[in-house]
Amino acid sequence: MRVALFFDLFAGAGGAQRVALALAKSLSADVYTTFIDWNRADREWRGLNVNQIGLALRDSNLLTHSEVAYRFSKLRIEGYDVYLFLRNHCLSAASRHHPNLWICNSPTRLLYDLHEVVYKRLSSWQKPVFKAWCLAYGGFDRKWVNSLDRILANSKNVQARIREYYGRDSRVVYPPVEAGKYRCEAYDDFYLAVGRLWREKRFDLIIEAFKEMADKQLIIVGDGPERKSLEKLAKPHRNIRFTGHMDLAQLIELYSRCLATIYMPTNEDFGLVPLESMASGKPCIAADEGGCRETVVHNSTGFLIKPDKGELKKCVATLTPELAKSMRDNCINRAREFDVQIFIAHIRREISHLLETQ
Repeated sequence: MRVALFFDLFAGAGGAQRVALALAKSLSADVYTTFIDWNRADREWRGLNVNQIGLALRDSNLLTHSEVAYRFSKLRIEGYDVYLFLRNHCLSAASRHHPNLWICNSPTRLLYDLHEVVYKRLSSWQKPVFKAWCLAYGGFDRKWVNSLDRILANSKNVQARIREYYGRDSRVVYPPVEAGKYRCEAYDDFYLAVGRLWREKRFDLIIEAFKEMADKQLIIVGDGPERKSLEKLAKPHRNIRFTGHMDLAQLIELYSRCLATIYMPTNEDFGLVPLESMASGKPCIAADEGGCRETVVHNSTGFLIKPDKGELKKCVATLTPELAKSMRDNCINRAREFDVQIFIAHIRREISHLLETQ
């Protein structure tokens, strides 16, 4: 079976990129993207067939989204049995590539559930530009989704968004963690917070909590537009350290030695950080909302708490090394429920069902 995989762009090494890598490897898929940053991409990408179709505006937010959509709208490739779409802006190619399947991380959030949140923080001149772009782009977005043959949601949370914003049904297939890659070495005296440094990830909340816990160490892994402001917020507190981007091997090492992880995003689609934490035998202190509720088992593989500074401080204060260690087996067993082989089996089954109906 010949599989083509469409992905907007690979500018970092987050959860969606790791899902794409697992699919490309397991299905021997040819990957089509506008751009891949080889300096940040996982080394395993170098052994795969990645086709770059070009991207001039890589860090221009709305203009980048628009260019990605335009580039894919001009793409025409033939000779594949199925076309898989990951991310959102590449969906502009859906109408010309059938049979197709969208593995949806979420409808574009700035168009829908986070639209007003983003709008309120813009300057006076940015607001009308943003509104006009969303009005126009939203129409295209819904048109592209109507060209899809089948939709998979990465969580029940996202399934509800797809139904609300597109009026489409979808099936839930949870993203994977390559559980065998992770290990548990120790429960050292530091907490780990991983993710893109975006406002919606609430790293500011985590930092504010640790500023008031000088005896607790926090390591923040990731990069993004909020990095400078977050580093400024953390100064001069020496218990908070930023590493920037790390490759997967380096990240696995930190997971293996941390006491626990902290994950506080706003209504997260799904979130791989809790799974990576649990695969490492480490409990995750997570926001009690969104996709975190579908992975973290409260008081068994971590803690679901209100995303509040006081609640976070209270949870950190009660999490002893002995308590973290007592959760080790539960964490590892929970992560295995989301192993990559289970995910790939589900995807193969969905592709088979799609092809049978064509």
